[in-house]
Amino acid sequence: MCAAVLISAAAPNLTSLQREWTLWGSARTLEASLQWGRMHAISSNTPILFAVDNGGQKFYWVDPDSGDVYTGSKRSLPTGFRIVSFPKRPLRFYQHGNAAPAGTYTIAGTSGSYSVVVSPGGRIRIQKN
Repeated sequence: MCAAVLISAAAPNLTSLQREWTLWGSARTLEASLQWGRMHAISSNTPILFAVDNGGQKFYWVDPDSGDVYTGSKRSLPTGFRIVSFPKRPLRFYQHGNAAPAGTYTIAGTSGSYSVVVSPGGRIRIQKN
């Protein structure tokens, strides 16, 4: 009987915690993809473009010369989470690891939001909003 009362009191907190973890995981997925693109530009000695779809639900890497999407680079965010703000022009990583235009990608969901910030030098970091 006591266990049932404790579990029923903790259930709403567990749901909130699960949403927060999903949001954090979404921000980490975006950060990892950006890190991959930077390393790809450096190792292949060619620039690469990062694109976000119009709905903010998907993101991917594009070859700047051909416009082809890199195989396996498409990522989708979980339902209820999306990129709500990002630079107007696609992010481009160059051969030396620098980025233009530098900017902030904000992922939001019901539990809050995180920003993934890309500096002009190519540094990538996550911050809670």
